[in-house]
Amino acid sequence: MTLKNIAVFTFMLCIAVTTRAQEDTTAAKTITLLEVVVQHDAKLRNSREKKQGADLQISTDQLLESIAGVNMIRRGSYAWEPTIRGLNAGQINVTISGMAIVGACTDRMDPASSYIEPNNLQSISVSYGVNNQSYGSSIGGGFNFKLKQPELGNEKKITGLAGLGYETNAHAMQTLAAVEYSGKRFAIRGNGIFRKAGSYTAGGGEKIPFSQYAKWNGGLSAIYRLADHHFITLDYIQDEGRDIGYPALLMDVAFAKAKIGSVSYQYKPHNKRLHSWETKWYYNTIDHAMDDTHRPKNQVSIHMDMPGTSQTMGFYSDAQWGLGSRHHITTRLNGYRNRLHAEMTMYPENAAPMFMLTIPDAQRDVIGLDISDRIELSSKAEIIAGIRTDYTGSSLYSAEGKQLLSGMYTGNLNRSRFLFNAYVNGQYRVSDHWLLYTNVAKGMRGATLQEMYGFYLFNRMDGYDYLGNPGLSNEESWNLGTGVRFQQKKITVDGQAFAYLFRDYIAGKPREGYSVMTSGAKGVKQYINIASAVLYGAEATVSARPFSFLRINSINTYSRGQDADHHALPLIAPFKSENTVTALWKGYRFHTTAVYSAAQRHVSYTGYGELPSESFFILHLGAGKSFTIRTTVLDFNVRMMNVFDKKYYEHLDIVKLSRPGRNLEIHTTIRF
Repeated sequence: MTLKNIAVFTFMLCIAVTTRAQEDTTAAKTITLLEVVVQHDAKLRNSREKKQGADLQISTDQLLESIAGVNMIRRGSYAWEPTIRGLNAGQINVTISGMAIVGACTDRMDPASSYIEPNNLQSISVSYGVNNQSYGSSIGGGFNFKLKQPELGNEKKITGLAGLGYETNAHAMQTLAAVEYSGKRFAIRGNGIFRKAGSYTAGGGEKIPFSQYAKWNGGLSAIYRLADHHFITLDYIQDEGRDIGYPALLMDVAFAKAKIGSVSYQYKPHNKRLHSWETKWYYNTIDHAMDDTHRPKNQVSIHMDMPGTSQTMGFYSDAQWGLGSRHHITTRLNGYRNRLHAEMTMYPENAAPMFMLTIPDAQRDVIGLDISDRIELSSKAEIIAGIRTDYTGSSLYSAEGKQLLSGMYTGNLNRSRFLFNAYVNGQYRVSDHWLLYTNVAKGMRGATLQEMYGFYLFNRMDGYDYLGNPGLSNEESWNLGTGVRFQQKKITVDGQAFAYLFRDYIAGKPREGYSVMTSGAKGVKQYINIASAVLYGAEATVSARPFSFLRINSINTYSRGQDADHHALPLIAPFKSENTVTALWKGYRFHTTAVYSAAQRHVSYTGYGELPSESFFILHLGAGKSFTIRTTVLDFNVRMMNVFDKKYYEHLDIVKLSRPGRNLEIHTTIRF
C-alpha cells in the first residue's frame, strides 16, 4: 500500500469510528480546562488553542495530554515532556508568551512546560507545523503558553480566588491563590500555587518508589497605560521544585528552579494600516541538579552529581498591518542568546572524584524574521502565505569546553547556519456547513546544542551514551496536510490527514571503539544525519450536543513513521481515542471519560532501542457544581481517575513505567 493510500485510508477510518464531540468551537469560544477541548484558529486550521476555565487545579501536563496529536513522554509524576505528532525536543519550539525557554537538564527532565501552572496561564496555542505561531524555525510546530494578564478598567477593582485540592493516590495536595487589582491606568495580578505528593501506587497496588515531588510556583503581572493606545507590561514567574523523584531514570532531582522575567511595550492604535505593535525584552535562568543520594546503595554503582544551568536573554517585535481590505500582514523580528552548562562529578570508592563537562559551555545566538500575509481571495476563500529566515551561531564560550572537545574534533568548533521556512495555508468554505483546508510547508531546523556538543549524555530509553556531532547538517522537512470540517447546530466533525517528509533526519548511530561512561550502558552512539524519513497520520474530532443538557466529546489520533533504513521512528504513539460525555442537571455537572489506546507493534529495537507496548482501556468519572453567594462563587469538583484500577502505561512512558491506579481527586476553589 502506498503512502498516499495509507494516509487516505487512515483519515477515512478515523472519521468513521470517531464519536468525539467538542463543545461549540466558534472563534471567540472560551474553553474550560476541565473538559480539555481543542479549539481551532479563528481563520485557518494550522493551530489550535486551549484556554483556562473551571478547574484550575488540573496540572499543565494533564491539560497538554488531552490535545489532539499531543503525547507526553513520562519519566515520573513530574514534568512530563510534550510531543506533537511524535516530534519532540529540537523538532518543536516551546515558548512562554513568545519567550524562548531552554531546559538545563541533559535528560530533558525540565521542559519549559514544567515552569508554568494553569493558575498563571491564559491559553495554550498549539501549532502543528511551519507557520507564524512558532516563534522560530521549526519542523513540527510548537507550544506557546500565554501568561494571564491583569485587565484595566474592570467594574470590580479587586478580584481573586483561592483553592485547595487533595488526591488519595500518593496523598497529593495543592493550594493556590490569586488576587488582581484593576484600575483605569494600572492593573496588577499576583498568583501562587504549592503542590506536594508522595510516591504513587500503580494499578493493582504496586507502589512506585521515587515518584514523589514538591514544588511552588508564583507569578506577578502588571500593566500600565502610558497614554491612549500605549501600554507597558511586566511579567515575572518563579518556579521551584525540590525532592523530585524520577522512577524511570537512574537519578532523581534535588532541585529545579526557574526565574522568568520580561518587560514589553504595546501600541494599539485605531489605525487602518498598523493594527498593533508589541516589543518584548526578556531574560530567564534555569538551575537544575540531578542526584542519586536517596537511592539504595545497591542501585547506585557510582555516586554522582549532575548539575546544569541554562540562561536565555532575548527579544521580539511583533506588528500587525493592514494593506487594503484583503491583505493582513504580520511581521515578527526576534532573537535570543542561550548558554548551557552541564557537568558530572563521579565519586568512586577509595578514589579521587572524577569531573567532566557533559554540555561543555555551549552557546547559541539566534536572529530571525517572519513575514506572513493573510489574503482574503473572496468571501469563501483565503490563504496565509509566509516565510521565515533565521541565522544561528553555535559555539563554546569557555576554554574548558573547547579543551574537552579538542581531543575528539579538529579545527574550529563554531558553527553558523541559515534556516529558511516557507508555508502556504488555505481554506475554502464550500457552504454554510462545509469547510475545506490544506497546508504545504518547507521546514528546517538546526541541531540542538546537545546534538552538536553533548559529551556522553545517557539515554535511558535505549541504554546508550550519546556523543554530539558539530558537523550535523540542518534537518529539513516538507509538511503536507489537508482536512475537512462539517458544522451544524448540534454537531461538528473535523478531520485531517498529514505527512512530514524528512531529509537529513537527526538520530543516534552506534560507534565502535568508544568506551561507555555510564555504568551498565550498552554502548556509545553519536548523532548523525539519516538520508530520509517519513511521518504520517490523521486526527479526527466530532462535537455533538444532541440535547441542551448533554455534550459528547471525542478525539482520535494516529501516527506512523519510519526512516530510510526502514526502522520505525521512535516515540510514535499508536492510535488513541479519548471520549467524554458530560451531562448537566439542576446546576450539577456529571462527566465520564473513556480512553482507549491500541498496542504499538511498529517499533525498532535494533534502530532506536524501543520496545512494543500493550493496548489499554481506562475510565474516569467526575462531577462538579458551582455555588453562588452574592458576588462569591464556590466551585467544587470531584473526579475518580482510573475507576477500575487498571495497571497500564502509555507507549511514550520511559521503561514502560506504570501509571497511577485508582485515584480520587477533590478540588475546591472560591472566586470573589
